[in-house]
Formats: sequence, structure tokens, C-alpha cells
Amino acid sequence: MKQQYQQLSDIISESHNIVFFTGAGVSVASGIPDFRSMGGLFDEISGDGHSPEYLLSINHLEDDPDSFINFYKKRLLLADKSPNTVHEFIAGLEQSGRSTGVITQNIDGLHRDAGSENVDELHGSLNEFYCIECNKTYHKIEVMNNDISYCVCGGAVRPDIVLYGETLNELTVLSAMSKLQAADTLIVLGTSLVVNPAAYLTTYFSGKNFVIINQDETPFDSEANLVINDDMTDVINTII
Repeated sequence: MKQQYQQLSDIISESHNIVFFTGAGVSVASGIPDFRSMGGLFDEISGDGHSPEYLLSINHLEDDPDSFINFYKKRLLLADKSPNTVHEFIAGLEQSGRSTGVITQNIDGLHRDAGSENVDELHGSLNEFYCIECNKTYHKIEVMNNDISYCVCGGAVRPDIVLYGETLNELTVLSAMSKLQAADTLIVLGTSLVVNPAAYLTTYFSGKNFVIINQDETPFDSEANLVINDDMTDVINTII
């Protein structure tokens, strides 16, 4: 086992209040394309040339609900994707009482699918939907199985995610801050830590062990006491 992997294994064994902070890299390991790839694929089909940011914005929903719904149904509803080793590892540590939960930038809902219960989904979740007019809620399975686009009241049904142009949910942010402040170990997985305000939340951590596992460098590497620039699934598979 690599020395870094052994160090990670030792940190986990000695920790009692681990918090995980995850990004797109964890989803990519389940076969979910990164955000810009989703936008690019849609551009090829639509020919509209819209940026990924616009496609996933409140402006798109307000400008053209049909186009917005078409986008999320083609590119966001990934029914065939399942949790991977990393999701299951994180859920297992929570279930064993070693972790207080996970903070994620991902919207795929796979942490909850894997069994994690204490999940702060900073950007919302594609598992839940609601009507923009009457706020009636729908689950993803209901939306997919019945091909629901509009509510019985006539309002567009949108995923319960934070779109560009919207702010993060205050209660979710406060919950994440509380986790970080109480943690003895923070393990960052699969994120470059450049998207704010989500990445800024890591500054609320003041515990003993700050670990970053990501293929590329991050702006916070100098503050971490362990940085592993390897494939995260290889890392986790090695230490379990």
C-alpha cells in the first residue's frame, strides 16, 4: 500500500467525527458526465449554442419552460446510474458511527441512494421536484414514470436543485457549517474546490485532519495535511 494510502487509512481509523465533502468526481465514477459535458451534449442536439450555465439557470426556466424541461429530461434524469464504491464507503462510515455525514455539491442523489442519511445537498437533489406555481412536490420516479412536465395546476414542474441565478438554501448551508465546525477530520473527494460559495464552506473546518483526494490540484492543497492526487475509487478500494 502506498504511504499516502496508509496515512489515510490511519487517519480514518483514529477519527470519530469525519465529515466528507464531495464534488463531481464522485459522480463521474458512476458514469455521470461532468456538468460542462452535459451542456455540450445538449448543444449538439439542440443546435442552440447555449452555455451550460444558461441551460441550468432560472433565466432558462423563465424564458422557455418547454426548453428547460426538455433539457433536464434529456440530460439530468439519469435513472440507470447507481452509487459507486466511494458513495458506499461514505455511507458505511456514517452507519458505523465514525462519520457525521456528507456535504455534497452533487445533485444526483446518489449519496442518499447509497444509504447516507445525514446529507447536506448544497445544490439540491434531482430526486425531488416541485411545481413552480403551487409548490406541489413530486419524486423523480413519479416524474419519470408518468412523464410529468407540468402540474395539474398548469405550472412547470422543475427539479429541486439550485439553478444559476438562485442562492443556496440557508438551512442546508447552516447544517453544513455545523458539521464542519464539529468535525475532527474533513475528507474532500472529487472536487477542485473552486466553485463558491460551496468551496468556501471548508474554511469553517478547524479539526485535526484535512484530507484532499482529487486528480488535480486545488487552491486548498497547502492547507491540507494529506493530499492524494490519484483516482479516488482506486484509493478507496485499496484502503477498505
